[in-house]
Amino acid sequence: MRNNIAAVVNLVEDDIKLKPLTNRRPVATLPFGCRYRLIDFPFSVLYNAQAESAALFISGSGHSLYDHIRSGSVWGLDSLAGGGVFTHSQLMLKSEKTQRKHDSFYYDDHYKYISKSKSNYVFLTGSSMLSNIQFDSLLHFHQEKDSEATIVYKKVKRNTLLKDTVTSRLSVSDEDPTVVEAITPLADSDDDNETVKLNMNMLIIDKKTFLDYLFQARENDLSVDVPTFITLALEEGKTVHGYEYTGYLKVVEDILSYYQANMDMLNDEHFNSLFYRAEPVLTRPKDSAPTYYGESAVVENSQFANDCQVYGTVRNSIVFRKVTIAENVEIENSIIMQDSTIEDDVQLKYVILDKHVYVKKGARLEGTPDNPIVISKDSVVFANGEIEEG
Repeated sequence: MRNNIAAVVNLVEDDIKLKPLTNRRPVATLPFGCRYRLIDFPFSVLYNAQAESAALFISGSGHSLYDHIRSGSVWGLDSLAGGGVFTHSQLMLKSEKTQRKHDSFYYDDHYKYISKSKSNYVFLTGSSMLSNIQFDSLLHFHQEKDSEATIVYKKVKRNTLLKDTVTSRLSVSDEDPTVVEAITPLADSDDDNETVKLNMNMLIIDKKTFLDYLFQARENDLSVDVPTFITLALEEGKTVHGYEYTGYLKVVEDILSYYQANMDMLNDEHFNSLFYRAEPVLTRPKDSAPTYYGESAVVENSQFANDCQVYGTVRNSIVFRKVTIAENVEIENSIIMQDSTIEDDVQLKYVILDKHVYVKKGARLEGTPDNPIVISKDSVVFANGEIEEG
């Protein structure tokens, strides 16, 4: 399958509702599940598809993204024969279009990457739909249906998403439920108990069709994304097929959904559905010492990465690398990110600590299941409740 897939990874997801966690990183590099980043999941799909290259379209600073993916070797994207990870800061370019919009690099970069690829198919995806699709099954479905465009969807309850979600839904044919008839904003749906076919913003499309729609997008000043291309296909009367994904899915669009996605990994069913499907999830390895649990440590239903030192009590929590937890500490239902230090006699409940947070002796922080407290990166939490932000 090598050289058969050209991947366009759109990493311009709205991050406003995820701040302060996205103050210094895009949604794609949000830490997840002790040792992963969200970008690991679409990149693992590319690895399992044996794709040799990927074009990333980002907004803002890409420092944390570049630091994580490096050459892309973990996911097999560093081949000397046409491989590589190509990054483009497209949102900024699109907002700074010249008077002749057709000269915008926003479209040229897409065209150059796809037209030079040896692929037959283009795969469009993002990073905010936390999932683990089996690409072989998707491609087989696309080929079997002789489809020009196949979109991935999952049936979900409307009340599992934000009221003002930016995601969209699919409507399918009564005669053939694999045929998509429309794609509409999900915010239009008011019935919380309704089951909707959620657009997962994953699309496989023939290379020629992609280039045709790219030209139309350029002519009409449209974004290069899944809803746009599906709309163009339907307007032309093309048959668009919907591929149903049945594994674990969480739409990471605000702090609560991010928190819940991590907490879901403490549930065996969710964890196995995401990580133990047919294909592996890969991340950049960081070898270090195993976690040390002191004699006073009490751990219940929690996950730890390596190189931690634990002397306190941790329940129902996710703990990343190099975290130090002193004695007489109680942590419950919380996410503790890399290099955080928690001194003696601290209580944390429903809290998210970003990287490099230092919690002083005697501090108390308690959020709620629906509103966890978030402490930004490099902050110091004092016993009197004051927080010195990094």
